[in-house]
Amino acid sequence: MNPAAAPQRRDHVVVVGGTTTALRLVEELERAGEQVQALVLNTPGSDPGVVADMAELGAEAYPVTQVREAELRQVGVERARCVVVLGFDDVFCTRVALLVEELNPGVRLVLELSNPNFRERLSNLLGECVVLSSAQLAAPAFVAAGVSAGEVQTFELGGRMVSAGPRARVGGELLAVLGDSDRPGIEAVLPDDGDLVLGTSSLGRDRAPRRVRTAGLVGAVGSVFDRRLRWVLLGLLTLMVISVVYFRVVGEVTWVLAMYLALSASTLTGIGDTELPLAARFGGVIIQLLGLVLSSGITAVVVDALIKLRISDLTGGVRGKPHHHAVVCGLGRIGTSVLEHLHQQGIPVVGIEQREDRPGVLRARRLKIPVIIAEATDTPALEQAGIDTADAVLAVTDSDAVNLEIALVAKQAQPDVRVVTRLFDHDLAYRVERRLDLGPTRSVSMLAAPAFAAAAMGRRREVVYPVGRRVLLFTELEVKAGSAASHGIAISELVRPGAVRVLAVRRGDADWAWHPAAATIVQTGDRIAVAATRDGLGGLLLRIKRPGELPPEPVSSQGIL
Repeated sequence: MNPAAAPQRRDHVVVVGGTTTALRLVEELERAGEQVQALVLNTPGSDPGVVADMAELGAEAYPVTQVREAELRQVGVERARCVVVLGFDDVFCTRVALLVEELNPGVRLVLELSNPNFRERLSNLLGECVVLSSAQLAAPAFVAAGVSAGEVQTFELGGRMVSAGPRARVGGELLAVLGDSDRPGIEAVLPDDGDLVLGTSSLGRDRAPRRVRTAGLVGAVGSVFDRRLRWVLLGLLTLMVISVVYFRVVGEVTWVLAMYLALSASTLTGIGDTELPLAARFGGVIIQLLGLVLSSGITAVVVDALIKLRISDLTGGVRGKPHHHAVVCGLGRIGTSVLEHLHQQGIPVVGIEQREDRPGVLRARRLKIPVIIAEATDTPALEQAGIDTADAVLAVTDSDAVNLEIALVAKQAQPDVRVVTRLFDHDLAYRVERRLDLGPTRSVSMLAAPAFAAAAMGRRREVVYPVGRRVLLFTELEVKAGSAASHGIAISELVRPGAVRVLAVRRGDADWAWHPAAATIVQTGDRIAVAATRDGLGGLLLRIKRPGELPPEPVSSQGIL
């Protein structure tokens, strides 16, 4: 599998990277009729099946151990229309981008970078460059699934501002039903009825997110007065009440004096009243002994709480007992982004990460978010994170197997907690949602790939809206001369149930017409506003593009592979 065997393509898209997002991106581009050549970086731990999967999709994919000028030239980067560079390493992406700029000045570049400051500065230095982050694109969908209330996205489409989101938070005119969060897989997208809709206004939140203090003075006081100290204080109070009754009856004193004697005896401040009967004096000794035990217990609990409080401040651990919070398991790129989004929304969050040297741990501690250094698959770690009082657990490590195990352990520890599991494998995710009842699953590559594809094809106004594991794409398209639809085609022929829905049509300089009838004819120059799945949009583009815009059928690379 040598890139030297690659055919000499022109005006094609080059994809560099070996991540799951690269595989989804190739799938997106192939379905849109684009010609794709991919350099799959073969590094330790990478999936060896990525090349075979890309070839099965129709792309020409070549495994390489490094990306240099020779490899880029062999896939025709100097003749490419667009180059997409994906990877976990910002330095790698930057190096490849600069090398591509030298070989093909002015080529459209689409880069994946995780550092937000670096993204902003680099995009200003390069030419036609779009810089995106898979973590930032996917994190809102994970957060929405975790808090069980999707966010509302507001954007312009078809000449008007529209809002997509849960039916309870979208108002105005109902423009379309987008999805049903209770259905699994592709069945959730573009049904006849559902709880995710497109409307003309956003109603906002019914209430602000609950905030729970796990730091500061309130958190410190809550840490000291934990359950153990409350039980000891309750015991001391009970002893004092019994002592009051005892001195009143046995000592035959007034209630006020009985209260004084009970307080002085139980708190070890002494009982110097020698005029009490002998029986009352012996009872006072017993009360003092019990008070000594309880006072020692209070001292021990307070000292223990203060020591743990100091250790938590130094290590960033959990302080006190959090309630109504979210537990994020895995602080890689995705987990860190999810953690930050939850924090920005005012939702209390606790992180669990196995490796203390991960950048996400440092980022969490800077934000004063408690982090537990342990394996999230261990029940004690989840218990320390407050699984019994948490509202949600988000398993977002880089491994499907680990995420699934975390979900199973979390559900076993707390059956009522809401679990969101990151899974790449569609088949596995479908069965997990259907059979195991572990809660919703999400795929980073499914959520991020459409945005990268839109940038690669120059459709930057495309809006990506998540519906379960799937995504809906909102965009405006023009019917091109010479396309299959140029001589007139009915809306009913463009619509595909569950895949494509035409929302509005515009002819010439006329206003946009929403809710077009199925018999409405569109032709060359007309614009249509659509909501479509990834597959649906790819098929629609094949019908409205002119033949010259469509690349020739890709040459099969099975012989090379």
